[in-house]
Amino acid sequence: MSKPRSTAAALSRSSNDVASSCPSPAVRSEASLIALARLVRVEYCTLGAIGVLLGAFLITGGAPDVAVLWSAAAVFFVATACYSLDDVSDLSCDRINRRMDRPLVTGAVQPRTALVVGVLSFLLAAVAALLAGTPASVLIGAGAIVAIAYNRWLQGSFPLKNVLFASVFPVPLLVGWLASGGSLQPLFMYCIGLVFIAGLGFETMIDVADREGDLRCGVVTFATRFGTQTSVRVASAFFIAAGIVVMLLYFLPVDSRLQGNVVFLSLAVVSGLSFAMISVSLLRNHSLLRIFVLKRWAYATFNAGVLAILLGVTVTLM
Repeated sequence: MSKPRSTAAALSRSSNDVASSCPSPAVRSEASLIALARLVRVEYCTLGAIGVLLGAFLITGGAPDVAVLWSAAAVFFVATACYSLDDVSDLSCDRINRRMDRPLVTGAVQPRTALVVGVLSFLLAAVAALLAGTPASVLIGAGAIVAIAYNRWLQGSFPLKNVLFASVFPVPLLVGWLASGGSLQPLFMYCIGLVFIAGLGFETMIDVADREGDLRCGVVTFATRFGTQTSVRVASAFFIAAGIVVMLLYFLPVDSRLQGNVVFLSLAVVSGLSFAMISVSLLRNHSLLRIFVLKRWAYATFNAGVLAILLGVTVTLM
């Protein structure tokens, strides 16, 4: 009698082990949503939409109207489409580069799913842009066309990928300006330059992480043309420059709300020091894993700089 009991107990334990190793539908759904969010870089898409709102605010100083909100939605969906389709296009290179932060590389998302997400996102972006009904729609459409053209035809010929990608960083601000219908102001133009400089540092750093795969796939980048060490130095210089440019707003007569504003200066110094620390860290260690860490750090620092300017123009404390 003891043997059947032990056999039954063993079978019961085995069944429990199998059940515990199989995630529930809720867990699988959550994992799928997280993988899709990583595929489209939802944090960057959200930052792009916020950039539209910020651009409009810097021009009008007031709450966004319906056209600005639709423009922000269009930028969000254009970004999700571009990231999804870009990952499909770069899948072979990302595998060589061991980009385990890419869901297509890990298998968490299938290429066919990414294509569907990309196409649907473009359709949603087109609808939002039409509803916006402003000149911003033209800029959004042009940006989408350039992204598709680069991924399809220009990866092996465009000599400075980091410059092209960095030029995308200020686009949400420009969309916000066009959607708001306001006139250009010195602070707005200054922010365009600041965002572009920070984008150059970010994209040049990412090129270093992707250099091995880009070389094998024939993708022309700053790192493949000029080497890792030069790229690291250039990226570090751009990060330091971005930090200095943020803090200079306290001293330069660009906007009276920021000049001499202690609240702004406090936040700007934090952002500037963080950019400097990223630069030093990158020079010391530019391994693949370290660049992934610095990528998140740079994203947070970039947001800190934007927050410093936003609070500076809304809170006046001399």
